[in-house]
Amino acid sequence: MRRLTRVALVMTSLVVLAGSVVRMTGSGMGCPDWPKCFGLLIPPTAADEVTWNSGEFYNAGRMLIANDTLWVAQRDVLAADFSQEQSDGVWEAYTKHDYAVFNPAHTWVEFINRLVGALTGIPALIILVLSFWGGWKYRLWSPFRWAVVHLFFLGLVAWMGKKVVEGNLIPFSITLHMLGAVFILMALAVVLYTVRQKNWNGPVGVNRKSWLAVAAALTLAQLIAGTQVREQVDALLHMGIERPYLLSGLPDWWKFHRSGSWLVLLTQLVWIIPELRKDTSIQRIAQWSLGLILIQMISGISFVLLAMPAVLQPLHLLLAVGLLLLNFWAILVSRKA
Repeated sequence: MRRLTRVALVMTSLVVLAGSVVRMTGSGMGCPDWPKCFGLLIPPTAADEVTWNSGEFYNAGRMLIANDTLWVAQRDVLAADFSQEQSDGVWEAYTKHDYAVFNPAHTWVEFINRLVGALTGIPALIILVLSFWGGWKYRLWSPFRWAVVHLFFLGLVAWMGKKVVEGNLIPFSITLHMLGAVFILMALAVVLYTVRQKNWNGPVGVNRKSWLAVAAALTLAQLIAGTQVREQVDALLHMGIERPYLLSGLPDWWKFHRSGSWLVLLTQLVWIIPELRKDTSIQRIAQWSLGLILIQMISGISFVLLAMPAVLQPLHLLLAVGLLLLNFWAILVSRKA
């Protein structure tokens, strides 16, 4: 259970990273449908695979682009005359969105993101089965309950991914999608806590534990604000604004995210520094948290000084998620044995 849960944690972190790469490259609509890609299990690699060709056989559900419109085959057809087939109702325009562009690089980036996400379901199901067996054998049902919660959030995020695509990346839907992944990681952390190898001693003092909770809440708020800033950046890039001019084009409220990072740093240091001096169960967590927040601050400052480099965006997000998860883990292990 512990090994599988750690594997699931790593795989879910890779999903977060892959999702950030999708946003960095603008590949969110690389596959215009869900769960398939242009109606195919294996995505197309060339434009002629999404273009109507006479003499080709197309299965029902196959998607093609013609006249800047995405068309869906309503039944199996041997292509002969597109206009006639359209009149016969073989091809119907896709109505869930009006995005009709094929970019093979974007398509495969999005497909790999989906593939990694789908693979996380394998350890999730095994964890569910093992935790049920353990609950039945030892009458210890806590791991099973949280394995169910984990699987629920996994399904919810998959459904949200479908809605994000069908809505053509509706604002804030991507943020909710990302938050779903954070809840998956938290559920896995609780599963790991319930099957811990030993009881931890030396709980954090009440005051410091309160600061830890405040730090985690502020980190979550910063994470949400950062994704909203990222949506504004995407909008500016879509308008053709070059990266050196992105900061001047952002709405003024983005400065709350910039300045809020110092408040996060302060609250994090309040609980981290005392724990660094003691040999306790969360000393190592404090060390990792300090390292992550310092790298996170450097990456944030680099955004301002280096004109919002795209390559830093996945790192910035992954560090924020990692810091929040460490805070959550510290809250768990600071409980009395």
